[in-house]
Amino acid sequence: MTTSLIRQTRHECERVLSAVFGLLIRCGIRPKSISALTNRAFQAATTKAQALGAPSAGELVTLSLVLDAWHRERRYLTSRGRPRAVPLLGEAPSVEALIRAEGPEYDAIALASRVKSLRLISPCRGNRYRPTSDSVLISIYGPTVLQYIAQCLMSLVETVEANLRCAPNVPPLLQRSTEIPDLPSECIESFQEFSRFQGEIFVRTINDWLEARRPRVCAVDPKDNVRAGVHVHAYVTPNGRAPRHGRRCG
Repeated sequence: MTTSLIRQTRHECERVLSAVFGLLIRCGIRPKSISALTNRAFQAATTKAQALGAPSAGELVTLSLVLDAWHRERRYLTSRGRPRAVPLLGEAPSVEALIRAEGPEYDAIALASRVKSLRLISPCRGNRYRPTSDSVLISIYGPTVLQYIAQCLMSLVETVEANLRCAPNVPPLLQRSTEIPDLPSECIESFQEFSRFQGEIFVRTINDWLEARRPRVCAVDPKDNVRAGVHVHAYVTPNGRAPRHGRRCG
């Protein structure tokens, strides 16, 4: 990890911890109790991290925009509308060029190498690459994972706080969840497939709406813009009982 990347990761994590501690204090938890809770949580996290082993960046939003543009822009699509295989580096069309267009403030060559190391692209003939997916699916421990988790947690905390503070006549931000405590274990795979399919439709629809409203003129004052989006995730939490076999979810 570079010095700037370490600094950025620390800043993201500090914002999350500050927000969580602030919520605890406002809910009436004493600072001494928070300190004891923090120490216990840190010890548990250290034990778990040591058991998993040492972890193997930070421009997560840019990576997402690059993959999305690869699935949208005509020069990066085949006649059938599928992502073209392009070189990693060089003039457009290339992965480097996509990064320069979506994140000009970053080192495009270095970030293109990270795109490859994170397995977000797959090699093709002629030293070219295609996107593995139209979304960023990180499967390697590292700073990108830390930034992703920090952004997700921070977005959730900010949404909850904004809804708590909003005036009665102001509609709240989307904040919904659904859960049952007793899904049969044989239905887990069906739940994963169904929730993934429905979630992809929802996220793609929101993404299309947001992309249609992005400013295309560089002269637009960044101060007039805000970061906006949604985050969707499914979860399955074991309850300690042995899974049942021999039945199939209908």
